[in-house]
Amino acid sequence: MLLAVELPARQLALAVVCSIAAAFSYALSNVLQQHEAEQLPADESMHLRFLGALARRPRWLAGMGADVGGFVFEALALGVGTLVIVEPILATSLLLSLFLGAAINKRSISGLAWIAAAVFAIGVATFLELVAPTKGVEVASRHDWLIAGLCISVFVLVCVMLASTTRGKRAVFLGAGAGALFGTSALLTKAFVHYLSGGIFNWVPHWEPYALAVSSITGLLLAQSAFQTGSLAAAISAEQLLQPLTGVALGIGLLDEHIDVSGRAEVSLLIAALIAMVWGVLALARAEQDVVESDVPPIAIADGS
Repeated sequence: MLLAVELPARQLALAVVCSIAAAFSYALSNVLQQHEAEQLPADESMHLRFLGALARRPRWLAGMGADVGGFVFEALALGVGTLVIVEPILATSLLLSLFLGAAINKRSISGLAWIAAAVFAIGVATFLELVAPTKGVEVASRHDWLIAGLCISVFVLVCVMLASTTRGKRAVFLGAGAGALFGTSALLTKAFVHYLSGGIFNWVPHWEPYALAVSSITGLLLAQSAFQTGSLAAAISAEQLLQPLTGVALGIGLLDEHIDVSGRAEVSLLIAALIAMVWGVLALARAEQDVVESDVPPIAIADGS
């Protein structure tokens, strides 16, 4: 176990700024891609041809461009920060997507959504204020990865199986599987950035970048299939809850990152912050579902149809 060393203030600030930029990019991606995924028939989901069909839609491709930008900012954040800090901030993409969607598609935002946004923001801010993140290692050991990778693979496979057999909860299970994979991708991204620091081709002999490609593509397929169901509240809330939970858990368990919280008052406040974040995610996802269902179709971005 490494000695706990706090992140320098400058690195912490850069990690926070890049994380916010990544959250904004991911939010824009969600706004552009959700509507497009809903338009495709259900029998095309869960197959690579589903992504191929989406790739022929300019609006979805614009969202993918935002996704790439989000990944670049996330990689920069993980290069200087920790998963304990970066992942909770990335979860604010749900909050941002609600307001971006309202602005782009000229939708109104309900009072409950404003309350949920405030509660969620306060929860994230309180969590970040309390955790006092400390440095860990940059790359997890293979032994730890074997255990974690097996657990994550089993979890995702179970989610896919349940999504195939329980139609009513399909969006929940697909979103949960996507969230777990995206949280895992964050850890693999951190390793990839670490290898890049040693030279542009230094990553080639290592397995993590290839695993990153597999987890990212599979996570994207599951997420878009979850959007296709039309149950945005279920899909988004499951994904946005599992991604930070997985990322933070892997950061603590595999990279020796620490959360420096002491005393009953701080522990109680941390639990309250986590509850606020969970409630905020669920309420914001429900609010986004409501505005999509009750409003007119979004303004099209030349999709060639």
